[in-house]
Amino acid sequence: MLNDEKEDVEVTCIQCPMGCKIIVDIYKQEILGTKNAGCNRGIEYAIKEIKSPARDFFSTIKVNNGKTPMLSVRSTKPIPKSLLLACAVEVSKVTVEAPISIGSIIMKNILKSGIDIIATKNIEEA
Repeated sequence: MLNDEKEDVEVTCIQCPMGCKIIVDIYKQEILGTKNAGCNRGIEYAIKEIKSPARDFFSTIKVNNGKTPMLSVRSTKPIPKSLLLACAVEVSKVTVEAPISIGSIIMKNILKSGIDIIATKNIEEA
């Protein structure tokens, strides 16, 4: 999308079960408008998906001395798509000690993104 030609980009909206195929008109890196959106939420989603796509991040982390060897974790906010792989690499380097409580911050401000990685379950000590 870094060219000077008009471009139509199709974005499938995931804000509701309708799955509208929204067409975003782009010219010189500027969004001119949208077509086929069923609602305003879809328009907002499509524009955000073009300008700064982000995804919720989920993974697992090794646990020492726990009744379960792995802890499921997630991001507190969606992470920019460009950081997802680097985020996965950083999370894979971490091991935590049991006990762990759901909601505990496992990694604060991952990759200086302002987003934390938190535990999604409790793990008791073995």
